[in-house]
Amino acid sequence: MAEGRTAAADEGCGAHATSFAIEQDAPVSLRMGCARDSGMLKPLGKSDDDLIMALDFHVPREDQDRLDDTIWRSVSRIRDDQSAGMTLGASLSKRAAEHSVGIRPPRPEDADFDGRVVTLDNSIVFVVAKDKVGTTANWWQKSIAAGVGFGVTVASSAVCLLSFNVGAPAAAPVCGAVGGALGALVGELMNAYYDGRPLGDAEVWKEALAVAMWGAVSGGATGQLLEWASTGATSVVVNAQKSLRGFAAKLGHVGNVLGFMADSLERMGPKLLELLQRLSRGVGQTGLPLKVMVVGDSMSQGYEGDWTWRYRLWEWFKKERIDVDFVGPYQGTRPQESPKPPPAPRLQGEAPQAGESTPVTSGAYAAGVAADFDTDHFAVWGRQAAQDKTLIAEQVAKYQPDLLLVGLGFNDMGWFVSGPEGTLDSMRTLVDQARAVKPDLDFALANVPQRTFIGGRDDLPANTTKYNNMLADAIPSWSTGKSRVALVDWAGNYSCDRDGCLAGYDGLHPNALGEYQIAQAFVRTLHNSYGLGSQLINIPARIPDRPTLAPGTLWIGSGPSGITLNWKPVFGARGYTVRHRIKGSGTWNETPVRAARFDTTWTLDGWEWEYQVRTDNAGDGKSGWSETLSDTAHPKTAAAPTGIVTRATATGVDVSWGAPTGPYTDTIDRYEIITWDRDTPGAFLNSTAVRGRSAHIDGLKPGHHYLVAVVTWNAAGGGMPGVARSVTVGAGTPPAPTGLKVTSTDATTAQLSWAGSGQAAGYRVWIRNVNDGSPSKADEYVTNETSRGIAYLVPGVWNYEFCVTAINGEAESGKSNCVVAPRPSARARAQALTSGEKNSPLSDLMRTTRALAGLPG
Repeated sequence: MAEGRTAAADEGCGAHATSFAIEQDAPVSLRMGCARDSGMLKPLGKSDDDLIMALDFHVPREDQDRLDDTIWRSVSRIRDDQSAGMTLGASLSKRAAEHSVGIRPPRPEDADFDGRVVTLDNSIVFVVAKDKVGTTANWWQKSIAAGVGFGVTVASSAVCLLSFNVGAPAAAPVCGAVGGALGALVGELMNAYYDGRPLGDAEVWKEALAVAMWGAVSGGATGQLLEWASTGATSVVVNAQKSLRGFAAKLGHVGNVLGFMADSLERMGPKLLELLQRLSRGVGQTGLPLKVMVVGDSMSQGYEGDWTWRYRLWEWFKKERIDVDFVGPYQGTRPQESPKPPPAPRLQGEAPQAGESTPVTSGAYAAGVAADFDTDHFAVWGRQAAQDKTLIAEQVAKYQPDLLLVGLGFNDMGWFVSGPEGTLDSMRTLVDQARAVKPDLDFALANVPQRTFIGGRDDLPANTTKYNNMLADAIPSWSTGKSRVALVDWAGNYSCDRDGCLAGYDGLHPNALGEYQIAQAFVRTLHNSYGLGSQLINIPARIPDRPTLAPGTLWIGSGPSGITLNWKPVFGARGYTVRHRIKGSGTWNETPVRAARFDTTWTLDGWEWEYQVRTDNAGDGKSGWSETLSDTAHPKTAAAPTGIVTRATATGVDVSWGAPTGPYTDTIDRYEIITWDRDTPGAFLNSTAVRGRSAHIDGLKPGHHYLVAVVTWNAAGGGMPGVARSVTVGAGTPPAPTGLKVTSTDATTAQLSWAGSGQAAGYRVWIRNVNDGSPSKADEYVTNETSRGIAYLVPGVWNYEFCVTAINGEAESGKSNCVVAPRPSARARAQALTSGEKNSPLSDLMRTTRALAGLPG
């Protein structure tokens, strides 16, 4: 915003002084300057250098009472605001914001001045103390815009009242809307002009005025607004033009834009009537339904058992007696996933199977949804604005909606499709593509809600905020004379942020409360911007609970791939948790699943497993556990490959292995290579497959540590994984560990600790018996910690020397300093008598396997 020139020290209140002669050729005129020059107004200033701004109103004598009432109400509201601690400028900005037409919405900092407001006969006078008078051109511009806009509001409201009988109930709300919208239009156009922003054309202004007026009235007053438009609109507009030309003449170059505005308002009256009649169509004024298409992603499609915000919006349309027709190619929510065996991993370079991208929209709604709910929509789980911008034209051409309600953008930024700028470009392209097919299509575009924080995604909340600000700034310029675009503040009405999400069941997707909140956000825009309905959605005090029943019918079986647990799906279950353990182990492991099936494939022959399952609706509750079922595994899967070798590359890893041996190796089909980023919280397992015995995995994060494993797949499925040495991507041979320390915790147990490095993907411990001259030896057990406990060191820990090497795949450092374990202290020996069981190779293997599966323990 340009600051403009600074007034000279002796200029101050006289920087833009006008004559203080009263002119009566317009409904409202302006006098402005220093108190010393203000004639009869001089006593209102406490100093000759105080600024006096007088708005003088002129109406026929018979209408004086209505003018007096309008002035009294307007000034009383300012004084109430000032009593509450607001400045004069802030109060004027607040009034303007209440009736904003969206061309250049007012901001609190626009009118940055304070002072007194005084009424004197037919005048409202603002008195600004000399030390509060600004010194920049911008201060004067914004202050003048605030005063002129306020004057037009009061004058237009008074002229509007002439169209009503004295005491008519609808007069105040209708004329308040009319005057408020006209004053807001004038103020916003002046501010846009002073900020160097385009003003648009008069057709856009007329649309914005009609929408603002319609949005400010409700109920029976909408009919009175239409009646006023047919009889009194021309009079109000003509008087506003006179006032604007008078202001322009008084203000000189500062008021140039006012003359342009006055000329552009020609024929505004009849056009306002036409536009208001068009808006009225949505409240039953014609027999044509309002065709609405909801365009969105998972938050708009919903999941099996959801009510959806689309339903809450449809309820509101019905309550408001608005004839609406939801349109689009889909009808359902997303259903639960169908139970299916673990799929074979896709081969490198193999295209996805046909049908994987086909929208799944056959899910049912909550049991209480009305049978006549109009379920048509164009919302799909995972959908991005980047996708829909190429699809929307076909849908608009086919279904011919009048209004597009759009909730897209999260997946664009959440899944790294584009940043804020690219997402905004996709949204603008979507509008352009839809409008190219139907030029009179209107839009309600939602911003993007925040979600609870995801580790490693510091970019997401910042990008979401940036996009929302960019969208709010861009939307006012996207409307045309035939096609309007309005913002829906989804984020501001949705109780979800990085620290918590009352509105979502999983930190993002709406629960029953969130569905109401989203619908309410859209309704607010439909009402305020498009004049639909008489009131907003009221969110009930009691939100319906989601049924969360425990699975009641389960069955289990042992097969060639391992053990399979099945159960009858629970309607509306967002997911399930299966807990499982080797019988007798005592510790349950819990695994979340989407479908009503769980497979244990990483198992050895003869292991007996136990299972329980419960419904898991995340933030909407969990059921109790089912009965316990058990079975013994007799898999016919092949063993893991032998001799797996890993070598880190600049952006990935090279993996090679030898052929598996043993039974069931005659039907081997492929090998699955699994990578898991240890350094990214919540990272998923990634896998690909090859039919040879080597692979290069690319696209990994340099500097991150990755676990690598290889699984053999044969006719029965995938077997136990062979865990390879981990790698640090982009690092070479790591330096040797330093500072090795050995503590003897008892006679046969030693605890080792050392200093490692970020280049190391893991560490190996080397041991030798100092009494028999044998060399140091290390097994293939690799720890990614900088400590390790070693037990069963018979005949005693003091007979052994320990060294440590660092590995990065096949690359291995030299040995650390080597240390012989000391004899344990008497205290350590006593503690050893009561210590718990020590880790075994089997438990180590199970922990690694569980880590691969993302399981605790």
